[in-house]
Amino acid sequence: MSHAADHHDMDAHGSVFKRIWVPFFILFGLTVLEFIIAFTMAKGPARVGIFVFLTIVKAFYIVAYFMHLKFERISLIYTIVLPMLFLVYLIALLLMEGGYVGSLLH
Repeated sequence: MSHAADHHDMDAHGSVFKRIWVPFFILFGLTVLEFIIAFTMAKGPARVGIFVFLTIVKAFYIVAYFMHLKFERISLIYTIVLPMLFLVYLIALLLMEGGYVGSLLH
């Protein structure tokens, strides 16, 4: 095997490591951080906010790397991300309004 072929295999291995294992370790680290927060931080709205934020970050990494959205054209990304933002906004509004209606019934 020539030196150039060895170099090519090493680049391919480095690329696979970077594309699969780096996001895996980032997601693993975020999950460990969530467990540490769950077992050490007092219950409250700050803890819930931290969990929501970390969940959104993990969802971004999953979609970007494992569903290959990071490597797509920007128009496709907007086609997926913008409707999702509207959906999250709709769910937040429905939860707020549902809570308000529930408080009127009591």
